[in-house]
Amino acid sequence: MCSYHVSTVLLTQPIPVRKSRVPTLEPDSCPAERTGLTARSRAAITRWRPTRAFNIRRSGRGPSPTPTPLTSEVYAKVAPSVVQIKALSSDGKLVSSGSGVVIDDAGDILTALHVVQDAASLSVVFADGTESAAVIISEVAASDIAALRPANTPAQLTPATLGNPSGLRIGDDAIVVGNPFNLTRSLSTGVISGLDRSVQVPNQNRSLTGLIQFDAAVNPGSSGGPLVNRDGEVVGIVTGLVNPTGQPAFSGVGFAVTIDTAASALGVPPD
Repeated sequence: MCSYHVSTVLLTQPIPVRKSRVPTLEPDSCPAERTGLTARSRAAITRWRPTRAFNIRRSGRGPSPTPTPLTSEVYAKVAPSVVQIKALSSDGKLVSSGSGVVIDDAGDILTALHVVQDAASLSVVFADGTESAAVIISEVAASDIAALRPANTPAQLTPATLGNPSGLRIGDDAIVVGNPFNLTRSLSTGVISGLDRSVQVPNQNRSLTGLIQFDAAVNPGSSGGPLVNRDGEVVGIVTGLVNPTGQPAFSGVGFAVTIDTAASALGVPPD
């Protein structure tokens, strides 16, 4: 399998005040497919501050059952677990916003680190409209993953079910729920386009590896949201997209950190 590297990957957090540029995909080990496009980006993963990990639950389910659930049924299953994350300045003004997903009964939220790392404070909005302050309880820059804990949770909390990404195949359904352009809990669908992709972190001599590539639409505000399989199980956390025009808009290539990588990076070994 060719190992693809994106010289700068757009980390899709800013809405509306922080602007980032979208990278260009450039394969480094498949010369016949080389694009020759130039990549630009301002976004970067900048720090590592390990704190304590968190516990998540797993479904342990195998292949999709028959009959296959409708997309509307998948959405109904996962949407109550999706939150909007607001990154605030020291004076309480909105700096940027993104997405996250509730992953346990304590209300802990998994998201992309770049969504939250520059915030003076954080606020999360649950599916029922409950809004709460939140803090980072664990973060790993190497995987662009962070876990948040809200101060308050809704009376009825719905954690997502986490799936097994090792069973993913190219062509499988890819479903994303998030908050692009502040359009809360928006649904997009597509397919898994590639597996085990690598993208270079902007301005750093390292890469995010083992990523899932998909073509369900993601845009600024989608980062940190769940990538879901046809059974409504979270198999990845959206981290970025690429666009050869250098604009922060989707052009058919999105990436997600596998849920196994997210879990193991935060101290929870995969099943």
